[in-house]
Amino acid sequence: MSDREYERYLRQVAERRAPAVAEADRLLSQDRYDDAERTIRAVDDSIYGAVAMAKIYRHRLEQLVLEGVNADTKPRLVRVFERAVMAAWSAYPEPHTEIEAENYSRGRATDRAELVKILGYDPDD
Repeated sequence: MSDREYERYLRQVAERRAPAVAEADRLLSQDRYDDAERTIRAVDDSIYGAVAMAKIYRHRLEQLVLEGVNADTKPRLVRVFERAVMAAWSAYPEPHTEIEAENYSRGRATDRAELVKILGYDPDD
């Protein structure tokens, strides 16, 4: 497949995924996490779909933090944080070399740290 064909393929997948992303975002606003994830996977079960899901969770976490972090909202925030971490981590393919494993480990740590920064604290501490 040429670069041009691959770019066209990626655009087509993104166009097909766009309505699912909007629906998944709506489902997340209702705390329907599994349904949101299934919606994305139904149209794009690739690494690109996983990346899209991770972005949606990140955005949802940002929205909830803007609404306020307090004793009443913390359980929901922690649930979304944990799902956001898992979604981000699922966007990494299985490593096949030691270097890939190190890079993925570093990338996953960075992803988690960014989500902790958004949340404002580490729920594991």
